[in-house]
Amino acid sequence: MKNIFVEGIQGSGKSTLVQKFAEWNPKLYVCREGDYNPIELAWCAFMTAPEYESILETYGSMKEEIVKNTVKEQEHYIITYTKIPMDIPGFYEEMERFEVYNGRKTWAQLKEIILTRFKNFKKAGYLFECSFFQNIIEDLILFHERGDEEIKDFYKELFHEVNTGDFVLLYLYEEDLEESIGIIRKERCDGEGNEVWYRMMLEYLTASPYGKRNGYSTFEDLIKHLRHRQELELAIIREIIGDKAVVLPAKKYDINQIKDLAIFQRNIRYNIRHMDKNETGLLDDFLYEAIFIPDGVELPPRDIINAPELQVYVQGFGTREDDICLVAEVEGKIVGAVWVRVMDDYGHVEEGVPSFAISLYKEYRGRGIGTAMMKQMLAELKNRGYKKTSLAVQKANYAVKMYKNVGFEIVDENKEEYIMVCAL
Repeated sequence: MKNIFVEGIQGSGKSTLVQKFAEWNPKLYVCREGDYNPIELAWCAFMTAPEYESILETYGSMKEEIVKNTVKEQEHYIITYTKIPMDIPGFYEEMERFEVYNGRKTWAQLKEIILTRFKNFKKAGYLFECSFFQNIIEDLILFHERGDEEIKDFYKELFHEVNTGDFVLLYLYEEDLEESIGIIRKERCDGEGNEVWYRMMLEYLTASPYGKRNGYSTFEDLIKHLRHRQELELAIIREIIGDKAVVLPAKKYDINQIKDLAIFQRNIRYNIRHMDKNETGLLDDFLYEAIFIPDGVELPPRDIINAPELQVYVQGFGTREDDICLVAEVEGKIVGAVWVRVMDDYGHVEEGVPSFAISLYKEYRGRGIGTAMMKQMLAELKNRGYKKTSLAVQKANYAVKMYKNVGFEIVDENKEEYIMVCAL
């Protein structure tokens, strides 16, 4: 199963969608806000051992309940304190001091906590509410006052730690934020008609360093902030997450369309190994599959691979010392290949530097197999003593994101292509 992340602006219907998924697939481990969450810490206290022992001593009468709602992670203790029924005055306020958001951690500390927890998370079959965008981005904008480009750079680092083969993000896009928030403002009132939710949201904004600096105080200011956040989150999806995200119209999506997404399919079991000498003929197939075809452009004839500038990738492969090829197998069938050789191709940068080629059959793309092959090849090149490797890629090719995620950087470009290099 996949790990499903449900995101969107407040009031876009995230909790409803999470509940539907939980009903469709009871095997998913659901993480709502306030639950223990292996990657997110909203509504949780994050403590060192001495801090935890001090809390147990201070609230000794409730020690059993606190321990029951505590999870130990390496050197830290995480208390899901909103799950603890407590009548002792000041307990919840005390717990809030140990949260990681609202500027309670420095930018460097917060960044390390988030990246480390995503890096350490290796499981699948989880359903996450508000665990990738909402709490993190709100904190970065409002309390750490980071600009859009710096936030995007952070998400590039964060997405690099994600196992993309298990990752799906469902984003609920709200077209008319003003109308939507206005409706929620009226719906989420107490029994006496007081706008509890709206007042909390506005105070959260106006009391933040960002809100104070901008002089925010009105409903219009709240809408302005939420609109900015939504635009930023959509930009991160476009520029970084790509086809691992699905953007849905909030409250207007097709239920059957979502159920039909390849989210509940079992993970594909694949094996990566070196290509045998008698299999090198398959590289003609993968060379053709590797040709990038923009939307609306017809497929070229197969004999295009006979062009000299393409044959340089495969002709006589295996006869040179620098020829290396890894293949991915699914149930005994080779479904993808990544190969390198030192050659004067489109991505050539200097003598002795191997150039990359990678290809997967279409039905096996977007499942993390390509990334896994790339990483294994990079590790092999490093072990063999190479200092760098290069490739050329069409600027419009979605694979640019994958190359960046495994460590390639753009070093040159022409009208159509990027030249990318990965230092080993």
